[in-house]
Amino acid sequence: MNEQLAKLATTALAFFIFFWISKKMFWTSILKAIEDRQARIQGDFDRIDAMQKKVDALQGDYQKRIADIDAEARNRMQEAIAHGRQVAEQIAEQARKEADAALERNKQVIALEMDKAREQLKQDVVQMTLTATERLIRERLDDTRHRQLVTGFVEELSRK
Repeated sequence: MNEQLAKLATTALAFFIFFWISKKMFWTSILKAIEDRQARIQGDFDRIDAMQKKVDALQGDYQKRIADIDAEARNRMQEAIAHGRQVAEQIAEQARKEADAALERNKQVIALEMDKAREQLKQDVVQMTLTATERLIRERLDDTRHRQLVTGFVEELSRK
């Protein structure tokens, strides 16, 4: 009975040590990868916001130009007024189209990056779990062999 309790305690202790080491080694890198991706995505969002501000500034500039054209055009013939407005509207519409297209492209790129990050993280976690499980199932788990397996597995992971 004491021998079984000792084996159970040893196995539990080894499991908790393995769990602790795995948590220290894997979770830190996984969380860092997630934080890096989040930072990159936030940077993309910041760039989108900056581009939106530029578009707003351009729209303000274009509206000011339209007003200037209108003031100057009052002194000209009616045909020149119509022509100036038409040019200003085309410029504003083109700027809106370009801004909308750039914003949509950036949203698609961000969505693709997020999907890639999620898929890579999922694959990494599945692979690590499968590797650990496969090694534990293949070997008989006496104390010495268990320590050798855990040490070998941790060293192998640290090399990757």
